Amino acid sequence: MKNILKSLVLIWLSSLTVPAFASDLFAPVDTIEKMYIGKHSSNKSDDSDDYYDYEQTPNSASTTSVSVENLNVDVAKPTKTKHKKDKTPRLKRIYVAGYAGYFYTPDDMKFSDTQKCNGSFSADFICRDGKDNPINVKYKDDYFLSAAFGINSENPLRIELSYFGLGKDIQMDGMNQVGMDTRSYQSFVDLRGGTVNVYFDFVANRRKPYFVFVPYVMTGIGASEIELGDMTFSSTTANYSLAGKTQRNKTVVFGAGISAGLNNYISLDIGYRYYDFGTVETGDTLTATIPDTTGTGADTVEYYDLQLETELKAHIATIGLKFQI
Repeated sequence: MKNILKSLVLIWLSSLTVPAFASDLFAPVDTIEKMYIGKHSSNKSDDSDDYYDYEQTPNSASTTSVSVENLNVDVAKPTKTKHKKDKTPRLKRIYVAGYAGYFYTPDDMKFSDTQKCNGSFSADFICRDGKDNPINVKYKDDYFLSAAFGINSENPLRIELSYFGLGKDIQMDGMNQVGMDTRSYQSFVDLRGGTVNVYFDFVANRRKPYFVFVPYVMTGIGASEIELGDMTFSSTTANYSLAGKTQRNKTVVFGAGISAGLNNYISLDIGYRYYDFGTVETGDTLTATIPDTTGTGADTVEYYDLQLETELKAHIATIGLKFQI
C-alpha cells in the first residue's frame, strides 16, 4: 500500500509545471536587467510581471533609478552641450568729450577796403595811388575750448556735435602806410560756434578700445558768431575809431588725429584742426577826432563811410578726453 501511495505522489509531482518566477529568481543579474528594460520600454502590461517593483520619473532630465529585487539600474541622462560665453564688450554708442587747444592765426591776415578804393573817402584814407592798401594784421595767440557729444556705429564712421569758443578775446594789432603817415591799429576778436562733424576711424574692432591706437580724419560744417571790436588807430593829424560788428558766418573745419584707449570707457585724443570762419567785416562808420589847433579847446569830430574786411582762419592743436557711455 505504501509503495502504491509513493508511486502516485511521484506521478503527481512530475506532472506539475515550474512557475516562471522561480526561474527568474535564479537567472543571472544581466539577464534580469535585459528583461526589465525590454518589458518597460515596450510599455506592455502583463499580469505575470506584477512581481516587478520599479519606480520611474517620466520626462525628467535627471538620472532614472530602477529597483528590481533590490537591484539598481541607472539610465544615463542626456549630454548637455556647453557654449562659451561671449566676452566681447558691447558697443558703447554714445560718448561725451572735452578738448582744449592752442589757437594760432596766420600772419598774412589783412584788412582791405570793401569799396575797392571807389569811395570818395576811402580812396584818400585807406588806399594808395588808387589801389587797395591793406592793413597788415597780426592776432595774438589764444587758447581754444570745445565740448562734444558723439554717436559711434559698427562701421568706421561716427558723428559728433561740437560747441567751441575762445578762452578770451584775441587781441589784434595792425599797421599800414598812407603817404608819409604810418598808422597803427588795435582791436579784438571774439568767437563761438558749433559744427556737425563726421569722423572716419581707422579701426578694425570698435568694441575693443582698450589700449588701442585709432588714427582718424574728420570734417565738419556749422556756424560761428564773430564779434569784431571797434578798431582804433591814430595818425599825425587825427585819432580814428572804426565801428566794430557782430556777425554770423558759415564755418568749415578739417582735421586729423589719433585716439588712444586708456580703458574701456576713457580715450585720450590728440589732434589738429583747421578752421575757416569766413569773411569778417567792420562796421561802416569811421569817427575822426581832430585835435584843436586854434586854441579854442574844442576838438573837431567828423564821420565818414568806411568799411574793412578780412578772412579769419586758424590752426588749432588740440588734446582731449572722450568718455564712453
